[in-house]
Amino acid sequence: MKQAGRKAETGTRRRRLPSPALVLSLLALFVALGGTATALKGKWSVKRDDIAPKAVGTKQMADRSVTAHKLHKNAVRSTQINDKAVGPWKLRLNSQAAAWGEASTTSKIPVDLGGPSAKVQVPEGGLVAIQAEAAMRSTGNNSARVYLYEPTSVPKPVAILQSAANDFQTRISTPGKGASNGVTSRVRAGWIVMAVSPGTHTFQLRYATTGGTAIFKLRGLRVAVIR
Repeated sequence: MKQAGRKAETGTRRRRLPSPALVLSLLALFVALGGTATALKGKWSVKRDDIAPKAVGTKQMADRSVTAHKLHKNAVRSTQINDKAVGPWKLRLNSQAAAWGEASTTSKIPVDLGGPSAKVQVPEGGLVAIQAEAAMRSTGNNSARVYLYEPTSVPKPVAILQSAANDFQTRISTPGKGASNGVTSRVRAGWIVMAVSPGTHTFQLRYATTGGTAIFKLRGLRVAVIR
């Protein structure tokens, strides 16, 4: 009888249910294992549906990490661009300015006579093309001169137009060695092309005379980023 009771007691112990603490521990373990992210092996293994919505935003992207060649064709449409997100003040790939009224100087050192000035935004590796023109004259046996100036790329003004005429003569800039006088024919005129550092550049015209008084009018300046 004692042995039978001992066997019955042993069978009862074997059928004993797990304690609540054990159940909770196992449940927590299963949840933890089920919620663990699975490492994706191999290059390009992360697909679009592996990333939670809005998990990656502009704050998570390095500057210039997304460029044109990384975008699929028609991936970005006009409806996806906020109003005024892109405008000429951000692109500013070309600029032109004019000063039509007369201005004069007796200075032999290039001075600012109120412009014109043209501002452009140049990308890295960019080139700029520049063309200037002005109607100019001088008193006596002297010459009126126009110079190109830019604080960082042309810190020392360079002569691009000159006229010794006593009556107004329109001259247009042209590239090349010995072209500091410019030309009177638009057919012979051209663009002065130069490399500059990336960033914002403001080109200006400055004025001087070899003697007497130099008078200028109908002044124009055009600057374009060509690469």
